[in-house]
Amino acid sequence: MDYNTTRPKLTLPEYGRNVQKMVDYALTIADRNERQQCAETIIKVMGSIFPQQKGSADFERMLWDHLALIADYKLDVDFPYPVTVISEEETEHPFLSYPKQQIDYRHYGHTLEQMIKALPSIPEGEERDEAVLLVVAQMAKSLATWNHTVLSPDKLTNDLRELTGGQVEMNISTQRLEKIIASARALTKPVNNKKKKR
Repeated sequence: MDYNTTRPKLTLPEYGRNVQKMVDYALTIADRNERQQCAETIIKVMGSIFPQQKGSADFERMLWDHLALIADYKLDVDFPYPVTVISEEETEHPFLSYPKQQIDYRHYGHTLEQMIKALPSIPEGEERDEAVLLVVAQMAKSLATWNHTVLSPDKLTNDLRELTGGQVEMNISTQRLEKIIASARALTKPVNNKKKKR
């Protein structure tokens, strides 16, 4: 079996192995005119890989620069632009690190949890009551999306108390809380991982 892991590393993987093979073939062509035609054909193929960029300025110049780079600057053809030498560091894509925040209740998510934990820092009064109301409404939506059956006034009250370290109590009337829950259930659908039968 021939695996990609055993093949030579691609200089610009976004163009794929077939473009690399075409460039390798172009390097073996002895006749200069034929080699020039081959290079221009490769540029058309490379351009078709990113059609959304065709209208952008310097697109063709970028393609010729990339062709030179893929050929390791050994392709002897007439380049329509002066070749820009691209360093190896510029071609490497940086790895993005994954966020490592600790989330106590995954169904609320990091941002909502941070909002809940910030509630004790708001002085008691009308402003805190409004903030609690907004946060509880969002908690209800998140719970309804995650699992309709666990959404209840007791669950919301206990989670709020636990996530604020017992510093914030819910001062929302039972009637208002029931309206929040009903609204959350109406706006959201529970996540269902089971595939529908066709």
